[in-house]
Amino acid sequence: MITLSEYLMGRDKEYPLTRNMHESAVDLLCRVNYLLGWLQISARVSSGYRPGRYNKAAKGAPKSAHLTCQAVDLIDSKGSLGKLILDNKNMLGELGLWLENPEKTKGWVHLDTKKRANRIFNP
Repeated sequence: MITLSEYLMGRDKEYPLTRNMHESAVDLLCRVNYLLGWLQISARVSSGYRPGRYNKAAKGAPKSAHLTCQAVDLIDSKGSLGKLILDNKNMLGELGLWLENPEKTKGWVHLDTKKRANRIFNP
């Protein structure tokens, strides 16, 4: 189970969350933790809350969902997590999650709650 502390990575000390950001983070983690539990796996955060200089250092998009606590990247060094989620993509729709195409994210899986036209999207 991914905790709020793991997700925030201590960055909330330097860049405090607004109430909306806190609610978004809790909502995101509830959905992601449900997915992980349903898949019966555990995962670790590679990138959670990514404000300001952290987003720039990660070469994140200027309007990245990480900035507003609507996205999380999970470590997927072997590519098995991305494949497992793709094999169960119906759960993404049920949980209101979007997945960045794992073929484009080698070493991690990106999940978010930012509504898009396609449940699986390309960066």
